[in-house]
Amino acid sequence: MAKKIVAIFLAALTCFAFVGCSNDGAPDGMHLVSLEGEPFKLYVPKSWGNNVSSGISSAYFSGLDNVTVSARYYTPEDEDTSLDEYVDACVLSYSKTLELFNLEENNAAVLSGVDAKELIYTAKQDGTEYTFRQLIVKYQGDFVLLTFHAPSETYENYTDQFDAIAEVFTLCEKGETVNDCVTDKKTPDGMKIASTENVEYRLYVPQSWICNTAGGASEAYVSESGKPNVTVTAYYPEESMSIDEYFEMCEDEYEDALEGYELISAEDRTVAERDSRSFTYKASHGGADIRIMQTVIAYNERFYSITYTALDDSFDAHMDDVDAILDAFRFR
Repeated sequence: MAKKIVAIFLAALTCFAFVGCSNDGAPDGMHLVSLEGEPFKLYVPKSWGNNVSSGISSAYFSGLDNVTVSARYYTPEDEDTSLDEYVDACVLSYSKTLELFNLEENNAAVLSGVDAKELIYTAKQDGTEYTFRQLIVKYQGDFVLLTFHAPSETYENYTDQFDAIAEVFTLCEKGETVNDCVTDKKTPDGMKIASTENVEYRLYVPQSWICNTAGGASEAYVSESGKPNVTVTAYYPEESMSIDEYFEMCEDEYEDALEGYELISAEDRTVAERDSRSFTYKASHGGADIRIMQTVIAYNERFYSITYTALDDSFDAHMDDVDAILDAFRFR
């Protein structure tokens, strides 16, 4: 039974994996692993696996080592922020958040024909030292980061592949995202429906969020790097249990399936006029630090999880929206 729980959760993590990506234009021997709407195209060798389940354009080397490549972008509040200023801010942040962070190199570089900065640094994760190589460029007002990650003791084995990936990395225009707006008589002002007709609840999200109801899913995301998202899943327990007992069962699997899993908090709240619990935890997934808030409701002999997932550094930025989503959620 517990295996089914984590399967449902991991399916929720992968709900925004490929939004319209195709292999058009990929160099020989490579495939495209970037999300629609990103200001870049990330190509990796066909021997690498797609790993965009965290909502980040990313891939992993199909071997025993934990070797990944990922790309993301950040739009600064101050458009005049220079590349050097942004890189300095990154280094300061890494020094505060990464265990045993050590900056080894800070060099001038070129990425997709544009002047860039290259950082090479080490840090420890789950008892293993990793080496990171990060290329950062400012392009059309956004900062684009291409990051390689491998265990330090085997890092040199992958440098040629890292070079090949960086060589074909392409900066491009950000794509336009199509946003629908379906409402009903009970839709709160400024919101829309992100669930289908064949479920026994209504998931409402802010109109600025993008809905993904393909295949009957109840999902929506913010159109930005990392695609912060909310999804609803249902689980049918084989025996009677409380919300806390259900989450303990989930947690046993999360500890095995999610690298660096750590429960941060568990708080009571009311959703759809019913007692519920919000469990907030963090983990590393797809080469990125993520934070998740899973709100569990017991209804009609099922457990419903309303799960908010975001990059750790952008999690708080969308909490007002997530609180509004939880306040508006209702059973039909």
